[in-house]
Amino acid sequence: MDILDLYTDYLICQNKYATATGLSDLLSGDISHDKVTRFLSSGDFGSKELWSYVKTSVRKHESNDGVLILDDCIEEKPYTDENEVNCWHYSHAKGTVLKGLNILSCMVRYGDISLPIAYEIVKKEIHYCDLKTKKERRRSAITKNELLREIIKQACVNNVLFTYVLADNWYSSKENMDFIHYYLKKYFILGIKSNRTVALSKTDAKNGLHQSLK
Repeated sequence: MDILDLYTDYLICQNKYATATGLSDLLSGDISHDKVTRFLSSGDFGSKELWSYVKTSVRKHESNDGVLILDDCIEEKPYTDENEVNCWHYSHAKGTVLKGLNILSCMVRYGDISLPIAYEIVKKEIHYCDLKTKKERRRSAITKNELLREIIKQACVNNVLFTYVLADNWYSSKENMDFIHYYLKKYFILGIKSNRTVALSKTDAKNGLHQSLK
């Protein structure tokens, strides 16, 4: 087993602070903490590295009826200093703003097999002043909807086989639907907020006939 497998297993089972020294102690010193530290500082470990790691497994299980599942979560870090990645994000799950890392992830599912193929950490690198509250805020240069489209596009570049894209109502924008259906020629199942109105045909849309979802 390589260091990556060891370290990820360690993160999964560790319920306290995860450190290179802690992993080394758990292995009775068979791997030094310096070796773990050097490994962790050797690269960015982003989506490109994740894809290289899982590509063989994806190819082994892939089929044309695959489904891409995209979702975001917040890894709360309330006591860590604020920066462009550890900052305040709105949580739809809790209906409030939380301090932490906002991670947009993508999995591909074939039958009973689900494999992670990409992720992006939302960065809020732009500072601005909220005119209403007079407080400094942060925002991203790229929206989560734009990130979602980039992740799906990269999945296509990587020749990941899938037919449907699944995501929650945060991502049910017209731009995303048009991108998936017309540009990629794929299908989607997206949640829609109850306060939205929809046209059930092109004729209805052209004539401004929209129906409430309530």
